[in-house]
Amino acid sequence: MDLIKYKPIGIIKSPFKNLEGMPIQPIGACGVTGEIHIEDEYKEGLTDLEEFSHIMLIYHLHLSRGYSLSVKPF
Repeated sequence: MDLIKYKPIGIIKSPFKNLEGMPIQPIGACGVTGEIHIEDEYKEGLTDLEEFSHIMLIYHLHLSRGYSLSVKPF
């Protein structure tokens, strides 16, 4: 497979700054809001976005250190 490269076009901000207290399932963040900040050069591509019911965000967890392919469920 060829290497796929991507370039950020913005930043997603959330109120969570530390792992402690951060929900690990979406239900734990019910009612929590975040912000998406798009760089000015890409904002034109969002014209009429309010007409859509959903958008997809591809994001990179830049503070993540390592991973495990196998985990023990709660």
